[in-house]
Amino acid sequence: MCLLEVHAQCDDRFFEVSPDEVENAELMVEDLVSQVLLDLFDEVMVEEVAMCFSANPYTGLQQCSIQISARCNCQEFILQPRTKKNMECAVEKNMHTLLRELFGHVKIDSVMRCPALAGIDW
Repeated sequence: MCLLEVHAQCDDRFFEVSPDEVENAELMVEDLVSQVLLDLFDEVMVEEVAMCFSANPYTGLQQCSIQISARCNCQEFILQPRTKKNMECAVEKNMHTLLRELFGHVKIDSVMRCPALAGIDW
């Protein structure tokens, strides 16, 4: 298993999710992220989705910062080659598509794949 960390920034006039219901928004994103990652890996466990909403009074845009942590079976990555760069690019592309549907303008700040900690069996 490997750990995936995704950090994204979103801004738009309106979001498909309500900033007033952060917990529900996090649960919805967690469910959708699970489906996206299952399309790339055969085994996925989303550990955390954290969202922080704010508004910019000067531009009239809502802003949202999203952090996602998930464990995936990187040995079963469906695309070839199974390189770190290829995995990170595929995750970034698929996350961008998913988040754009919910939040409008999206910028994926980073996607990092790290090996799981030694001695921990997921």
